[in-house]
Amino acid sequence: MATPRSAVSWPNDKTYLFFDDDTYDRYDSVTGVREDSGLPVSNWPGLPRSPDAFVWWGAGKAYAFLGDTYVRYDNPTDESADGVEAEYLPPHFTLDHWPGLPTGAGGGPDWRTGIDAAVNWGNGKLYLFKGDAYVRYDITADRVDPGYPRPIAGNWTGLFPDGVDAAVNPGGRFTYFFRGGQFQRFDVDADRVDASGPLDASFRLAPTPSGAVAPARVLTPDQANKLMADLIRRGLVTLKSPAFVDGPSGIVAPTPAQRVVVSPPTFGGIRYTNQIAPASAVIDNLDQRMLIALYRLTRWINSSAPDVAELLHLGIGHGGPNLKDCHNQGRALDLSGITGQLDGAPFTRSVKKDWGNLPRPPGVRIRIDPAVDPLGHALFTTVFRFATFECEATAIGRANKWPMPELGGTGFVIYPDYAPDAAPGSDNATLRAAHQDHFHIQIGVTRLP
Repeated sequence: MATPRSAVSWPNDKTYLFFDDDTYDRYDSVTGVREDSGLPVSNWPGLPRSPDAFVWWGAGKAYAFLGDTYVRYDNPTDESADGVEAEYLPPHFTLDHWPGLPTGAGGGPDWRTGIDAAVNWGNGKLYLFKGDAYVRYDITADRVDPGYPRPIAGNWTGLFPDGVDAAVNPGGRFTYFFRGGQFQRFDVDADRVDASGPLDASFRLAPTPSGAVAPARVLTPDQANKLMADLIRRGLVTLKSPAFVDGPSGIVAPTPAQRVVVSPPTFGGIRYTNQIAPASAVIDNLDQRMLIALYRLTRWINSSAPDVAELLHLGIGHGGPNLKDCHNQGRALDLSGITGQLDGAPFTRSVKKDWGNLPRPPGVRIRIDPAVDPLGHALFTTVFRFATFECEATAIGRANKWPMPELGGTGFVIYPDYAPDAAPGSDNATLRAAHQDHFHIQIGVTRLP
């Protein structure tokens, strides 16, 4: 019997499980049902065999690892002849492009010669596995986090301690790990394995709402509505109005077209506090696509130290006199600060105080310096990278294209050092001057026609 070698979930609501006989099975992530099996890996250009590991990166990119090399796929909706990027044939060497992977210098294995499995956790982090150890890879910093590798045993409750052959996260509550002819289902909310068994004809995925891997900016109203319902059922968000009504076949209310009121204004335990009205206990007039973005931001910002407790903002569902503006449509966030604890000590980082009010020495484009304020720099760059992956970045919706903007550039994420070289009086200079105290992050066009 063939055994799994790798797996990956795509934003087209499909999950692919590759086997060591160079075939793969395709699952519908929404129903959990296997749609087809024994398909030839030759359907995937650039893959001479089943990859050792396969992972969706985000922003339209996926990486397939083969020994000490990898290929990158560009924004495919399914396996297709034009999916692999030409410049990635022949493959790139892993050691040149994945900083921080263990080199074996301390006596352990050299991870750059190959990894066993990789999975995107949906929070700005990838987990890569080799043997009985794993590393956490930070998408924002594009490097392995400090303090890794670590042993699987003692860090992943119930998981195969000696290693995994494949791993995949379809984007919902459950992640799947495979070893030999066995699978384990890992409950992300409970942080432990909750089910296991043989990988046979009866295996299926737990149903996951459509769009769970897709960025918030491209979700349809129906997808956002069902993703929101999933968060409500899991106790990660609570609606004040319209009242949430569940039914045998799914959500009855709210309807996809309705804007909603969240109260308390928390997502997975992290509060959004309006600095203009700190006592407010609601986020109202909220587009459901933006609700999904707000939840996902809390996961990115709290995926590793420090422990974030609160995101401060200057408005989400309101702003200005134009009723068709993205704020008045509940499709924008003006993020102004972050609070929490680091090593037991409380902290606050203010976009205005700790970034926008800093002096601009000659030649300095980005004023927040990781050498001077590593905490603030890490938090704010994570917010920025999240926004470019999940919200509008280079264009609107599906028109967003790689590469995602870097700090100091232009686009739809606006912040204190937006386009620092813009000519005085230009639109970009005006935008920069108006955003010294917050990030502007939006879903959809700035104003409806």
